[in-house]
Amino acid sequence: MIANPSDVRNLLESHYFLFAFLSSLGTLQIAVTGSGIRALWLTPYRRVTRWLGFVCIITGVLFFFGQPLFVDGPWAAGSVQADSTTRAWGVASWDELAGARNVNDIHGGLDGVDQAIWFSLAAIIAFSVSVVFGALSIKANTKELRVDAKLDDDDIDGLAGLVHRSYFSNLPISVRNFRLEARKFWRDGVRSADRWSLIKIISGGSNQ
Repeated sequence: MIANPSDVRNLLESHYFLFAFLSSLGTLQIAVTGSGIRALWLTPYRRVTRWLGFVCIITGVLFFFGQPLFVDGPWAAGSVQADSTTRAWGVASWDELAGARNVNDIHGGLDGVDQAIWFSLAAIIAFSVSVVFGALSIKANTKELRVDAKLDDDDIDGLAGLVHRSYFSNLPISVRNFRLEARKFWRDGVRSADRWSLIKIISGGSNQ
């Protein structure tokens, strides 16, 4: 059976999306456990969450590159070394595994734009999953975190706030503080800059 480009593209898109999702999720978990941002942990426990991150990355890599061995696709044994237009549909052999996914984009492979779109979508979903599970993780550790007085400090926002609060609880505080800081900067910063305006300096109107 000759591989149909549309079938090839649909198959590769689903495989690449899962690979990008697991890799993004795993990388994010390793990063947030290292920095202590509990609001994005998949579990309430640092060590478990970190190991889960490594498992996600390894699973994604093995799944993506090893899948041609047990899933039918445009990499049937004996056809991988042939031109993309003559790829046969089937399971790849070990000898041809390295080139199994090397399919030209005009024959159903993923070009750079497709990869960028699917990777971005996978990364966003991985972050969203981390936010949801992180909220549950924070809730499970509420009693432990309440011992820390910083939990109720509204001056702590942004990434620092995610150490003690869920993303949903931290976002309104961060937005409010950002607005206050923006107003303060606009009021004081612009006024300070106006004192040093070239026209005032030349005319002697500057107070400095």
